[in-house]
Amino acid sequence: MKIEGKAWVFGDGLGATDILSSRYDKAGMSRDWAECRKHLMEEIDPAFSVAVKPGDIVIAGDNLGRGHAHYYTAAIMACKEAGIAALLCDGVNALFQRGAIDQGFLTWAMPGISALATTGDRLAIDLATGEAANCDSGRTEQFAPVSPLILDIVAAGGSLDWALGRVKTAA
Repeated sequence: MKIEGKAWVFGDGLGATDILSSRYDKAGMSRDWAECRKHLMEEIDPAFSVAVKPGDIVIAGDNLGRGHAHYYTAAIMACKEAGIAALLCDGVNALFQRGAIDQGFLTWAMPGISALATTGDRLAIDLATGEAANCDSGRTEQFAPVSPLILDIVAAGGSLDWALGRVKTAA
């Protein structure tokens, strides 16, 4: 699986309520992902929700997804609704990562990825091989590849669809 898009670089500690403020908990609880999408990162970068385009890649430092698990799904689904290709980071909260992958949204730690780009750079990343390139600077890095199982789950749209597909295949 390859992704290519504009990088949006944020620092360490990007939490679920930084991605989508807890003020939109009612929209998240009612599963209004389109409404949640309108408010992505608005307290960090008010222009982000309008400027982000499908295929763009969010890059964070350490401790991506910190905070209370109650807010994970709304933050993840708002990113997915916006068409963000992936949340890549130096380090991720394991429960946030699992929630994202369960929803079919790639969130993965690639230690050192935050040093590869600045906001606005175009990135090309082969997740299966771990090869990452900054198309603007020409800089390339090698990261551990994403597990084929994880890529299959994300490609299926989430763990439920992946599991149902396996059951149908086996039948």
